[in-house]
Amino acid sequence: MEFPFEFCALRFLLQWQGKEKALHRQIRANPTIDELRKALRYFQVARNFKGLKEQQKAEAALASLLRVRARQSLLPVEWVKALADEFQGEFQQFNLSAASKLLWLSSRKPFIIYDSRAVTALRDVYKYKFDRKNYAEYCVAWRAEYAKHKGEIKAAVSRLPEVRAFMPAWPLTDDEMLRLVKASWFKERVFDIYLWEVGGDG
Repeated sequence: MEFPFEFCALRFLLQWQGKEKALHRQIRANPTIDELRKALRYFQVARNFKGLKEQQKAEAALASLLRVRARQSLLPVEWVKALADEFQGEFQQFNLSAASKLLWLSSRKPFIIYDSRAVTALRDVYKYKFDRKNYAEYCVAWRAEYAKHKGEIKAAVSRLPEVRAFMPAWPLTDDEMLRLVKASWFKERVFDIYLWEVGGDG
């Protein structure tokens, strides 16, 4: 395999401990405008929000996120579409990627991150047929392919304590690391990394 799941598991572990853990802590509660901007920059979607440096536009983006998060009756796919619709109204950009990433940072489960490179991997490499702008169809394809690799991903994350000797000082014991990496949301993000790599420059 060109991109073994062990590689993807280690990469996400480093991303989580280095950046995403802190971003999740900030976004899940009552994020500030600066924290929102930081999250959008990290996920490389800030460029899609024209005028985000302006206070009024940034406030509108944050208000959209908080407004959609308050709609507890929605299903996950409806939540993502609702936030993308809000962004369409404010920024003239139906941004599923940003919507899914902000909602994932808000609560991790049950959201699946939408990414153009993952779309390319699922459509061009794994031959799934779905509308690129249909998040629900994307999730069906994503989950179908994830199910095929779930055992491999589980085995890969279980090996992560083996790399401790190659890493700088680490705050987690082996048991704590295994509890973290065996969480369903962690294994799903490992698959995100895999699809991102397979999708190349799409």
